Amino acid sequence: MGEKTLIKNLKKKKEDAYIELVNLYGNKLLKTLYLMIKDEKEAEDIVQETFIRVFKYIDGFKGDSSIYTWIYRIAQNIAKDRLSSRMATVHYEDMEIEPEYVEDTLIGKIDREILREQLNNLKFIYKQVIVLFYFEELSIKEISEILDEKEGTVKSKLSRGRDLLRKALEKGGRFNG
Repeated sequence: MGEKTLIKNLKKKKEDAYIELVNLYGNKLLKTLYLMIKDEKEAEDIVQETFIRVFKYIDGFKGDSSIYTWIYRIAQNIAKDRLSSRMATVHYEDMEIEPEYVEDTLIGKIDREILREQLNNLKFIYKQVIVLFYFEELSIKEISEILDEKEGTVKSKLSRGRDLLRKALEKGGRFNG
């Protein structure tokens, strides 16, 4: 079923539409949240709470963005609320980092383990944008919609995050920003 039909059926409270929505986006959302917060149980809880809110507030979905963008925005807000009292970290052990995702000048110099460690140490606001852009392969526009921020802000965070990561790697892993 197409997205419009799915949304229509969700608004009609059809159970098969709920099941399809979870099947379509549940694992993707879980993976993305886990990459950002490094806690599988917490990520699972956020996904569960996200879908509860999606089902509860589906009538408020206006279709200004894709359904996944709307779902992710809900998950992001829940994650922010839950993580506001602690610094979130990302665990990249299982990620394949393709060479085209890292600045060419650093490729030959950086050990993958150091890169993973530095991604974990990067502030959440930068790590979030880097994960969405490089690992989820979302566009600046999609990230902007998800985070409810201007595209220029997303570009700035992405640039600043890359700069911080590059500088930390050049200095042996110490962040200065």
